[in-house]
Amino acid sequence: MATRQPQGESNSALIKSFSKYARGYDKHARLQKQMAERLASFLPEIIPDQILEIGCGTGLFTQHLLAHPLKTLILNDIAPDMVERLQNKLTLPRGCQIKVGNAESMEFQQVGLIAANAVFQWFKSPSETLKLLDSYLKPPGNLIFSTFGPATLAEFRQTASLESPASLLTLSQWKKLIHKAGFSLISSASETRKSFFPDTLALLKNLQQIGATPYRMTHSSDLRRLIKEYDENYSTQQGVYATWELLYFSAKNKT
Repeated sequence: MATRQPQGESNSALIKSFSKYARGYDKHARLQKQMAERLASFLPEIIPDQILEIGCGTGLFTQHLLAHPLKTLILNDIAPDMVERLQNKLTLPRGCQIKVGNAESMEFQQVGLIAANAVFQWFKSPSETLKLLDSYLKPPGNLIFSTFGPATLAEFRQTASLESPASLLTLSQWKKLIHKAGFSLISSASETRKSFFPDTLALLKNLQQIGATPYRMTHSSDLRRLIKEYDENYSTQQGVYATWELLYFSAKNKT
């Protein structure tokens, strides 16, 4: 099994990966777009006019926020090129603040809502980061987020014999962390989806294009073995498949 990289090295690799493929991200991030659409249904009935979005990326979820009148919108992402792509394709309201950097080690002003789509799996210290985000919410503020569960890419990780670089926590584990951080859980949901590709190479290219390849092959022989075994074990009439476990949460901080 592969070991996790030190946080600084891991973050640098993540920034490089997401920035490299920012231009074509929207074309390949179909699942993340679907997650953004469902996460929008977790928005509170009354939308606060001061919102912070963590990991805004190219704006797949941001566009749902822009459908509401906002006084303050703070957009954060760790990858500068992703933010640049967002700015080029969306018309942002006057006064919108862009803050590039790792949300786990940044300070933000207080807002009424914090949202994050397909981001929390990258947190190195999810428990501490949830507590930090709680401090940026004006009570009673709302937190909504989507993330990936442990069944995500299970076939791939098993075939490659690699540990995921992401924190793939269970629904129950996230609920405990949310409660521990001082939030009251409003609602949660989980779903499992399968995505199909013509072959394993196409799957690997898709993961690469969304900047989230969960492996680091050092020898071409390892890559050839992976492709051969995956094609043999996970092929169907629709092509090879990959499993994704999607988790959604809505919480309110305590007054």
